[in-house]
Amino acid sequence: MKVEFFNAGCRLCERTLGLLKACFPEMKIVVHRAAECRDGSCCVLAERYGVRAVPSLVLDGKVILVGPPDEEDLKSLARALHSP
Repeated sequence: MKVEFFNAGCRLCERTLGLLKACFPEMKIVVHRAAECRDGSCCVLAERYGVRAVPSLVLDGKVILVGPPDEEDLKSLARALHSP
């Protein structure tokens, strides 16, 4: 399972990433920060996945979370991460 997080580097994105890491410490997240993408590869990848806003969480190539998660989002994510 590949988990990717698209991040603008703003306080909201960083807070969301911190929350995800705290709630799912076993989850390995590949972080794509806009400010660190010098060659445009993050933009190409975001376009391929259909990411239109940040923060966004992508699971196996599918956008599963856009914006800061609420309690129901976290429950849905837990189900997705623990499904076979």
